Amino acid sequence: MFETDAPLRSYKDIFNKRADAYHQAMLNWPEARNEEFLAALKGLKMTPGMQVVDIPSGGGYLAHYLPDDVQLTHLETSELFRELGYSGSRFPLHLCSIDALPLENTSTDIAISLAGLHHTEDKQPLFSELFRILRKGGTCMLADAGEDSPTAQFLDGWLSDHNSMGHEGWYFNHATEQSLRDAGFVDVRRETRRYHWIYSDEAEAGKYCKLMFGVDLATAEEVSQALRSHLGFETLSDGQTGLCWELDFITATKP
Repeated sequence: MFETDAPLRSYKDIFNKRADAYHQAMLNWPEARNEEFLAALKGLKMTPGMQVVDIPSGGGYLAHYLPDDVQLTHLETSELFRELGYSGSRFPLHLCSIDALPLENTSTDIAISLAGLHHTEDKQPLFSELFRILRKGGTCMLADAGEDSPTAQFLDGWLSDHNSMGHEGWYFNHATEQSLRDAGFVDVRRETRRYHWIYSDEAEAGKYCKLMFGVDLATAEEVSQALRSHLGFETLSDGQTGLCWELDFITATKP
């Protein structure tokens, strides 16, 4: 499915190969990750006119969860995501590298990064850039898998073995928190939040994850079985099927 001569290790390289499949999964099942996006916004106080940055923004999905009266800037490193057309978002997109954000000093109130940073080994340049663009008292909210979590073990284990591109992540740990402090942030807090990706049934979950994660060495049925074995499903109160998922959420403040 994917033609590559060497392992792809950066976010940009990975999604220049498979952003189209990821984006199609999000279009086919746009509400599957509702709880995840809402978890990312939990506790963030947004007022009219606030300047919010989303990096890496993928297909611009976060825009659908924000109040209409804030200003959002999408920052993305993958050219393919940009070409796919930002999922109907009305907000601007800037293509950039994570160590040179195209924003002015102290121009941002809230910076959000959801589930993309495990593709970046050295996060320090991004943290320094986020500190630069945030205003005094601004908030940085980062969400990704913890290094010992079931999420990380599934991604770098079964999923990596069944994706011809492989999967290797650099996940959140105590060093991540220290890197934020080294960049100048204070009040750095990390917590694990558990929630569901929601589907009509387990078969649908298999189809979604096969497409989203580029699983080309297993069938959708085998993906579903692996999800059940490694992460687990729960039947929700409305009869839908919830895939058990968790990320670590780190908030930090610019003094």
